[in-house]
Amino acid sequence: MNIIDAIKDPQLFKPFFGDNLRSWRPWFSALRALYGIRPLTPFDEQMIAKCTGRDPEKLPTEGFTTALFLCGRRSGKSRIASVIGAYEAALAGRERKLDRGERGLVVCCSPTKTQSSVERSYMAALFEPEMLRAEVVREVATGFDLANGISVEILQGDFRTVRNFTTVAVVISEAAFFGLEDGAKVKSDTELIRALKPGLATTGGKLIAISSPYAKRGWCYRTWKTNFGNDAGKTLVWNTDSRTMNPTLPESVIDDAIAEDLQAAKTEYLGEFRDDVVAFVPREAVERLVIPGRRELMPRLGCGIRYFAFVDVTGGRHDDHALAIAHRKDEKIVLDRAIRWSADSGSPQMVVRQMADELKRFGLRSTAGDNFAAEWVAEAFRNCGIKYHKSPKNKNELYRELLPMLFSDQVELLDDPVLIDQLAALERRTRSGGKDVIDHPKDGKDDLANAVAGVVVNSSQRVLTLGAF
Repeated sequence: MNIIDAIKDPQLFKPFFGDNLRSWRPWFSALRALYGIRPLTPFDEQMIAKCTGRDPEKLPTEGFTTALFLCGRRSGKSRIASVIGAYEAALAGRERKLDRGERGLVVCCSPTKTQSSVERSYMAALFEPEMLRAEVVREVATGFDLANGISVEILQGDFRTVRNFTTVAVVISEAAFFGLEDGAKVKSDTELIRALKPGLATTGGKLIAISSPYAKRGWCYRTWKTNFGNDAGKTLVWNTDSRTMNPTLPESVIDDAIAEDLQAAKTEYLGEFRDDVVAFVPREAVERLVIPGRRELMPRLGCGIRYFAFVDVTGGRHDDHALAIAHRKDEKIVLDRAIRWSADSGSPQMVVRQMADELKRFGLRSTAGDNFAAEWVAEAFRNCGIKYHKSPKNKNELYRELLPMLFSDQVELLDDPVLIDQLAALERRTRSGGKDVIDHPKDGKDDLANAVAGVVVNSSQRVLTLGAF
């Protein structure tokens, strides 16, 4: 039984879709392309040509093991991804690829567990019919186990924690939005895919990534650029607007979104990558500057080293605080210390006291800081015996001056995952008037990156001594 048969079967997945299966015809075309289901109808051929840029007759007859669905919001992609996960768990026969006693996973992950739970809820609903319900032997908050030895599980979408599982299918939601921060963890879509793929090797399971398009960066953009319209592409890329996949979506919803914000509407409903958002610096360029295993350098007072410091302190309830200390060595800036205090670490005044202690360890009695800081910051440092100077350059200017230093290998960075992730997640956005703004992604953070940018730029400034030639 193929997946479309299962969707049409009233004892299997049809109750999940209801009686109006006709509105799901565009997705049936996508599933025929994904699974190599034949024959193709003229409608299928038209949809495949439009949404993949490929010649339908040249699609591999065995289907694809990796697929990226880049469709607008309300297009039904989360429901279809959940059906794929449920089919792979219960009906695809993947359990036959497991060793005795081995449990296979259908993994649902996204930038946050809350988003992952959407697919988990959909899959739970898919197993409500009596025939499928009988296969569920255990349910927990993060998933459920099936009698065939396969479990549906929500995993945090972090490449550090998804390794070493045997997976029969992977469903990644909002794949284009990885690289944003979730609490203290930052994720990379490229690293996540790299960590998940080996788990599928022995089962031949499918990796399904779904998302609205976003910035022209990361795995989603590279996969789209390489495979869309490429008849020889190894990954199925299905890219189209919301209404193509969901004809029941009112056109007025899209018209209103376009009138409000054209660039946002292109991403949200038209299935287009944003032209006004690009990566500030490639992750590879950041990682190249990291000294492996170097988490910090101890102070070396009395050795003629001049240290510099930069702090990012805020009174906001949800913002982190950061301190960076560095010194200049020949033509390079060496980062000695980078510390981040999360928003729940304590009162800002307490954080300032801890920062002051770190500064004194390095023999520093002054520090520069964000020029948007409130006056209480300077007073709090003064009470701790530290002079606080507001930076004459704003964050945007600091990042612009940091960029050529990163590309010319003038910086030695610490092996700090949060720092690496924050730098790699920075975005350059073009605003009206053509002015570029460099900042963290929506809902992300860049406190540590800002502190490091400040100390690197400040450390690089040559001090002119009067009378010197």
